Amino acid sequence: CTTACSTARMAPAGRSSASLPDAVLAFLRRSGLAAQDENPAAVALAGGVSSDIWRVELARGAVCVKRALPRLRVAQRWEAPIERNRYERRWIETANRIVPGIAPRVLAADEAAGCFAMEDLGALPLWKAELAAGPADPAFAGAVGARLARIHAATAGGAGVAAAFATQPRFTPLPPEPYP
Repeated sequence: CTTACSTARMAPAGRSSASLPDAVLAFLRRSGLAAQDENPAAVALAGGVSSDIWRVELARGAVCVKRALPRLRVAQRWEAPIERNRYERRWIETANRIVPGIAPRVLAADEAAGCFAMEDLGALPLWKAELAAGPADPAFAGAVGARLARIHAATAGGAGVAAAFATQPRFTPLPPEPYP
């Protein structure tokens, strides 16, 4: 899952807590994840084109915060509604109910701000990077496939799921190829 906050092999972007936006810090405080007087260190993680993602060192332990960008970081102008963050979070929660531990646990969310906080998974390898570096492990790929099949079997054709994730009208106008 590309949403997971795993810092292994992900070079931090190098920004310090000074770049943690006030709105994100306020969200952490409102949600009770950060104390009102807490000014946590944060590092922006590299690699996102559609979201900002920070690893934030709170007194209670590290968390990751993901905030959808209204304009993606690509060469052409590509804007997308930040409410997509809500649906990503809801899908993570749905998948975790079906297959516990398949994705990071969501700790708090602010739908109006288009952000959510999730558990920090620590130094796990990024499967995308491992695949790019060499041959895949068939046993691991099979295990991932089996878990994805469980999620699919539990959600496919369900009217409740279709209603909860009825996003087609919001995203149809987006260009299918944002990358040049």
